[in-house]
Amino acid sequence: MSPKIVDEVAIAAREEEIMQTALNIMADQGVAGMTIDKIVAKLPYSKGTVYNHFTCKEDLLTGLCNRHCGTLTNMFRRAADFEGSSREKMFAIGIAYKLHSLLYPTEFMLVISAKTPSVREKSTAKRQEEHLALEQAILSVMLNIISDGLSSGDLCLQPHLSPAQVAFSLWAMCFGTIALLHESLDRCNVRSEMELERELTNHCNLLLDGLQWKPFTTDHDWLETLKRLKEEIFKDEVTELTSRLKSSAID
Repeated sequence: MSPKIVDEVAIAAREEEIMQTALNIMADQGVAGMTIDKIVAKLPYSKGTVYNHFTCKEDLLTGLCNRHCGTLTNMFRRAADFEGSSREKMFAIGIAYKLHSLLYPTEFMLVISAKTPSVREKSTAKRQEEHLALEQAILSVMLNIISDGLSSGDLCLQPHLSPAQVAFSLWAMCFGTIALLHESLDRCNVRSEMELERELTNHCNLLLDGLQWKPFTTDHDWLETLKRLKEEIFKDEVTELTSRLKSSAID
């Protein structure tokens, strides 16, 4: 049994090394600049070895997207464990998404690439199935929070809305806000005046108020909730981001 365990660990470590090398290349040259040949040139493995893990560039992009979704799901689950109301937990989902996008900016933008037909058609069925399962896991966390809101009476859905539609709306709002204010994109005059955390908080409250999800914006100190989230749930992520900012300032 021991040799098999060692082999599995080694295989997983090698796959992680391949993905990290691909990310490093994309950080410098973009998605279009990343190729299997460039990855092989930076690693002590043959092209055949890399292809044993990923059948093509598109399969690798999907694998990276799946890894991103996995870590995002873990952060969402921590958000759902926050000691607060159901609406505070849903707000925590938005903050988790923001922090994750700042910690992993390349992976965040990869989600868009992984949804394109050219990537989906060339990725293996296994990776596509894994991707759908991870998306379901992300939505399940949100659906559980919505269920808590309905059970507590803090949320009462209108007849034309289902919990799944609400979860999708919240997910789309968070992703869209973060993507449009992403540091890698040029901004028009209006967007240049926007600050990500402030706008994400505003958009969350606009949407949740519109759903009549209590407590309403005017009835709660959301800045205090934000402070608690950063100190109690996402302290490590905030510390890491602060450290990166200090290092960038020094450089």
